[in-house]
Amino acid sequence: MTVETAFLLAAFTSPENITMTPASMLWMFPLLLSIAIIYKATKVRVIFWAAFLKSVVILFLTLTAFMIAAAVLLNLAVWILAG
Repeated sequence: MTVETAFLLAAFTSPENITMTPASMLWMFPLLLSIAIIYKATKVRVIFWAAFLKSVVILFLTLTAFMIAAAVLLNLAVWILAG
């Protein structure tokens, strides 16, 4: 095993430290965009760019709205249950 491989494997032994700030929620958007692109790319046989981009944007906005609604509802439930 080379030194580079050992360092690469050691990087996976501890989790990444992600702070819990409102700004950290912005990392959700690149993830949602990549999910939308990959999902739509695997579902079509031939990619027509205009239709593909339109469907990716619609799916991205749908996923974003769902994630924001889920965050609001979960925070509301915690706020109600914690009293």
